[in-house]
Amino acid sequence: MKRAEQIACLVWIAIAVAMCVGSVGLGLGSPAEPKSGFLPFWTALLLGALALVHLVRITVGRGVPAKAAAFLGEVKWKQGLWVVVALLAYTCVLEFLGYLIATFLLLLTLFSLCERKRWWLSLLLSGVAVGISYVVFRGWLTVQLPLGLLGG
Repeated sequence: MKRAEQIACLVWIAIAVAMCVGSVGLGLGSPAEPKSGFLPFWTALLLGALALVHLVRITVGRGVPAKAAAFLGEVKWKQGLWVVVALLAYTCVLEFLGYLIATFLLLLTLFSLCERKRWWLSLLLSGVAVGISYVVFRGWLTVQLPLGLLGG
């Protein structure tokens, strides 16, 4: 378990380094005027730092604590797979259906399958979440969102 964890940390560090290099190529800008690479750079830097801290911790320490090992045994792997499948489907239909419909269906799926909410509660929560996110992204941040079927 310890060796696999160390390899995983090294993979995450390599991914973080590659993301940082790619982000610098996009241009970082400044906090006042960020460019395209600003957020990916700092996110990758944080990812790499956390992976490095974890690598040092498990290499110097006594491996994975019993509490963490017990946690990994309780992970619902099947639900995680369904989330990944739902997100992949979401990316495939987003342009065609548009942000509102695709995001509503994604959240409805996740609330229904993963959280096992009542159908009316899943509908309500999906609608409220999509409405709030639409107001934030489209209204306040003026982000262009795919209109899909609703756009004509």
